[in-house]
Amino acid sequence: MADVPYRRWADYIQGVWSVLGFRPATVLDLACGTGNMTLELALRGYEVIGVDASPTMLEVAQRKFRSQGLVGEFLRGDMRDFSIPEQVDAVVSVFDSLNYLLEPDDLKRAFACVHSCLKEGGVFVFDVNTPERLAIIPEQTHIMEGPDYYLVWSDFYDRKRKIWRVKLTGFVRDGGAWRRFDETHRERAFPLESLEEWLSQAGFNVLAVYDSCSFRPADKTTSRAYFVARKESS
Repeated sequence: MADVPYRRWADYIQGVWSVLGFRPATVLDLACGTGNMTLELALRGYEVIGVDASPTMLEVAQRKFRSQGLVGEFLRGDMRDFSIPEQVDAVVSVFDSLNYLLEPDDLKRAFACVHSCLKEGGVFVFDVNTPERLAIIPEQTHIMEGPDYYLVWSDFYDRKRKIWRVKLTGFVRDGGAWRRFDETHRERAFPLESLEEWLSQAGFNVLAVYDSCSFRPADKTTSRAYFVARKESS
């Protein structure tokens, strides 16, 4: 994750909020992982909550916050079925986390949960890989290695189901021994129009769908799209 531009993404999200004249104080980072974006937001003065399904990743996120002398609340939860103690001003979800939801009902449930977690007037910003992006990922195998790790990364795209699969086999030095791990990641991209429709069904007003880190409307050439949706007053 060392090369992932979390700071640039945080700058962009703040730019989106600024264009809207929106000034959140509390922000939920959905599918926060090890807390890189959560930390970036906390360092900028926001009161943050991170939600993720992985307890191991949440432990890492907590350690990052403690090392910076920061306070953040981290909760274990599935994107499709989660709640938080109090509603927040804004929700963000980055690095194509929502592409991990493989069925329409999964996304609809996630949008409903986000809607319930937001205060009226709250804003939801998230990014997704587009169908065009996933379809052109070459089926290749990559090797990544360093003094304490060795990783084999294999890409495959299922054209029938439109699902991109990544198989990881890695070895990490653990004291005097090497520990192996195996993971499979799957992402699915739905048409942007479908996501807009499902957001509207959940009660959101979709304000914009942008090309990655810009204010240009997304189109068929867009590989990563940013959605900006607001929970309107009832």
